[in-house]
Amino acid sequence: MNDLETVLHDYTTGEKTLEEANRALKELGCGLVLDPARNLFSAQELMETRAGETPDEANGWGILDHGVGCLEKVHVVDGRTVDVDMGQEIAFVYLAGKRYRLRGDVLTEED
Repeated sequence: MNDLETVLHDYTTGEKTLEEANRALKELGCGLVLDPARNLFSAQELMETRAGETPDEANGWGILDHGVGCLEKVHVVDGRTVDVDMGQEIAFVYLAGKRYRLRGDVLTEED
């Protein structure tokens, strides 16, 4: 796991606050920032988020990385993103400390 993934895992499990995650991202020099207006998880959202044993058991809120320099907050229900379909583009969702490959709107294990 690289340092960026560690920061996003820590943020999606509630181990780091948004501010702490942004400080860590700045220290990495990766150019990514979690936007407080778009990426903030409430305590309730974190409590409702579960990864499960398989991708189709993932539910709650995560961070979408689709490689364009910004991160998006996404809602996941039964392993599918709500209101996001990436089609054939490569994208990843960090949710409850796990990283999933997003294919269309379906979370999958990484290749």
